[in-house]
Amino acid sequence: MSDEPQAKAYPRGLEDEFPDGPPTVVVEHRGCRLVLRFAPGDFFGEGQLQELRVLPGTKELRPRVLRGFAPDAELYIAYARAAMQILGPEGTPENRIERWRGAAEALRQISGPGRGLTPEFYRRIAENYTALVEEGEPHPVKALSEIHHVTISAASRWVSEAKRRKLIRKKVSA
Repeated sequence: MSDEPQAKAYPRGLEDEFPDGPPTVVVEHRGCRLVLRFAPGDFFGEGQLQELRVLPGTKELRPRVLRGFAPDAELYIAYARAAMQILGPEGTPENRIERWRGAAEALRQISGPGRGLTPEFYRRIAENYTALVEEGEPHPVKALSEIHHVTISAASRWVSEAKRRKLIRKKVSA
């Protein structure tokens, strides 16, 4: 199963809303459907996002599934904007090529961290890990591996590196 998101742009609204619906992008990823809506007439997705819905796809909307989307919300919005710009109703071939480059970058970020992990990535891992521990998650490293779709050993290395960077502090028992 590919971890790459699939996007469809509906510049004039979803099929049942055509021709008067707001510009909408539907992203299928990680077993769910994300519906991102822009303001009416915002065919390039340049304005503020008006709505974001997460719907079940092949997976149920359970906390563990939903946790995987929250850290990457900004990337999904960037991906939706790029999809609207590329697949939308207007633009020259040159403009679409330039927009495609932006979409490729958003896709690369949303599909996984790849090499050369950034300090921001480790801060996000530390935040995720801390939140999992505070929620009482008995296996936070395993939960991180599921959220990021990586092996447990990869998630463990990330947590170890975040601890080495002092982004995760050990709790002192009273």
